[in-house]
Formats: sequence, structure tokens, C-alpha cells
Amino acid sequence: MNVLTLPRTVAALEYKALRLPATLLQSQVVVRFLDDDSKLRLGFEKALGTLDEKAGSLLANDALTDRGRVLRRRSEVLAKAVELEEVADQRKQAAEATLREGTKKAQKTRERAKAQQGQGVQQALQEEQADKARAERAANARAQAEKKRVEDRTRAKVQSVTSQLDAQEARIDATERARTAAPVAQLTEAVSGKKTADAERRKAERLAALADAEKQNRQAARS
Repeated sequence: MNVLTLPRTVAALEYKALRLPATLLQSQVVVRFLDDDSKLRLGFEKALGTLDEKAGSLLANDALTDRGRVLRRRSEVLAKAVELEEVADQRKQAAEATLREGTKKAQKTRERAKAQQGQGVQQALQEEQADKARAERAANARAQAEKKRVEDRTRAKVQSVTSQLDAQEARIDATERARTAAPVAQLTEAVSGKKTADAERRKAERLAALADAEKQNRQAARS
């Protein structure tokens, strides 16, 4: 059943049912596992808001249109904020890199001083730092692996639902074009009919004038 060929009341219910998978994905997966400023989440919510906005316009549902507009606008604003934050982070990282470089130099100076106090103490300190670094790397690796697993699963679900949303949006656009094309064709036909009628009227007027002239000529010949 195509939701776009139904009466608006029935079409609204049908659209709600078609949107249910996206609604569940948004509430149970996207909101739970993706950050507010996640690019994957913002892209999904923008597509969903755009579809709601178009569907609301097509179905004359102001509430659906407003909901879609708010969701789309929110995702666009957050995406811009994320972009600005990334620029700020890059500048911050550059400053931190400079600071780290200075810290490393200071650290090397302290290490040389400690080395003079005893090779054994320095070696123990280095081993402790190495153990700590290995533990941190292992913990980070486990966290990143788990995050990637969740993101990959979420991305697959989001892409599947997004494809369905794109197809639905294409059908809505096609319906809008079809509804617009009919009045244009009718107007073109009416203009063409008027031109034909005007031409026939002018032809009749010329024939009437010729008939009047012929009548006057006959009357003049009789007199």
C-alpha cells in the first residue's frame, strides 16, 4: 500500500507506521549510544527531520511539519557548533603540543639530574612509568574496541533506516511534482483553446464583412 495515494487521514496513520522503525532506532539506539554532537547522530536526525517536515506539508499536518523543522534545525545548529568546536580543539591541541614539548624538555632536564643521583633509582622510576603507560594503553584499546563495535552496529542500523527515509522522501517529491503538473497542463490546454476560439471568431467576422459587401454591391447593381 502506497501512503501517498491514500486520503490524508489514512495516509497520516500509514506514515506513522512507516516511521516507527526510525522512531525506535532514534529512541533505543541513537539517543542511548551516540553523543548529542555525534556526526552520525546529527546526520540521521537531520534526514528524519527533513522527511517529517515534507510529509507534514504534504499531509497538511502542522504539528508534524513543526516537529520535523525543529529536529532538522537542531541538527544543523549542533553540526555547526561541532564544526566550531573542532576548530577550537585543533588550536588547543597545537597549544598543548607546544606545552608538551616544553614539558618534555623540562622532564629530560629533571631526568638527567635524577640520573646523577643514582642509576638504580632512575631505572625503577622508568619501569614504573612504562608499566603505567602500558596499562593505560591497554585500557584505552579495550574502550576504543568496544566503542567501535557499538558504532559499527549503530551505523549499519542508521544506514538501513536512512535508506528507507530517502526512498520515502523521493516518493513524496514525486507526488508533489505530479500534483503540480496537472494544473499546469490544464492551464496550457485552456490557453490553446482560447487562441483557437479567437481565430474562429476573426474568421467569421471576415466572412460576415465579405457577405455585407457583396450584398451592398448587388443592391447598387439593381439601382
